[in-house]
Amino acid sequence: MEKPEKFAWRIPWRGIAITFIVSIFALVIVFWKMANPAQVLQELREYPVGHFFGALFFVLAAWVVDGQRIGMLTRAVGHHIPWWQSALTLGAANFLTLVTPFAGGGGALIVYYLYRRGLKSSTGTAIVIAGGLAGQLSLATLGFVMFSTVSNVPPDLAQYISGLRLGALIYSGVLIALLVLIVRSERFFGWLFRKRGDSRPALWVQEFRTTIQLLLGETGYYLACLAVAFCYYVVYFSGSYVLLSGFGVFHPWLRYAVAVMFGVAPVFSPIPGGAGVSEGIAWLVLDGVLAPDVLGTFIVLWRTVVFYIPILLGSTIFAIMAMKWTAKVILPEETDHTK
Repeated sequence: MEKPEKFAWRIPWRGIAITFIVSIFALVIVFWKMANPAQVLQELREYPVGHFFGALFFVLAAWVVDGQRIGMLTRAVGHHIPWWQSALTLGAANFLTLVTPFAGGGGALIVYYLYRRGLKSSTGTAIVIAGGLAGQLSLATLGFVMFSTVSNVPPDLAQYISGLRLGALIYSGVLIALLVLIVRSERFFGWLFRKRGDSRPALWVQEFRTTIQLLLGETGYYLACLAVAFCYYVVYFSGSYVLLSGFGVFHPWLRYAVAVMFGVAPVFSPIPGGAGVSEGIAWLVLDGVLAPDVLGTFIVLWRTVVFYIPILLGSTIFAIMAMKWTAKVILPEETDHTK
């Protein structure tokens, strides 16, 4: 019998440090160069508190919705996860997503969580990748719909809307091509298996591809996954929409399109959490629409709702999960990793 090893999760301290340093620097720039701190604080006191808590509700409710995206795919492979456990796991994964470049750090945590639930790592990885592709395709679809249907756009925003619409269309095409490639790439995988034989990496890749094909072949489950992912982004971007509503900017449809624009920035930013990039885009879009002090107030409120509070809550959930897992040894012959 092999000697069992305890799980030791590596906390991304470097990403956390970079995230907070860049984010604090961005806020310093907002207060120092763009807005009067005293007036921003006054605006914060006058801002309708109901909009703040309403926005926070949508951001946190999105965790519950997003948990069902992974839940749909685990059911497709014959495994069930309680909705509240998937919601908490997605909350912890969201913390890692916010402190890693290109918002890509939460996937590994979900894979390990599924492994703890008794799934093979290849199966868990396939579920996370299939779910991630569904999420990105839903995001691109929502962006394309919003940027194609919005009207009465101010001239200074029209060029950004047009560029984002084209980008969403191209990105959707790339994702669809990638899905087709994964399913149809018989020649490549056949060459890999002939070359590597029965090696462990080749078997892992074969199990991974078999699971991906199963997930994409289960049309009903995957369409449901796409629908849930679409709902997740609709709910999540509603947080920014509610915050903007407190300032009364733009008409409702354009306001939501702007909220989607703000939400897209961190996903494609190499800086963890989109720190600095997000604040810059908010300033670029709303400069001239809101007075500098009011705009500074929005940036503080917005980043608090979509960044600081989720990091605080998500890191707490992550710490509890990590301590629980560290105290539990998984024996090599165990099939049920939850006992």
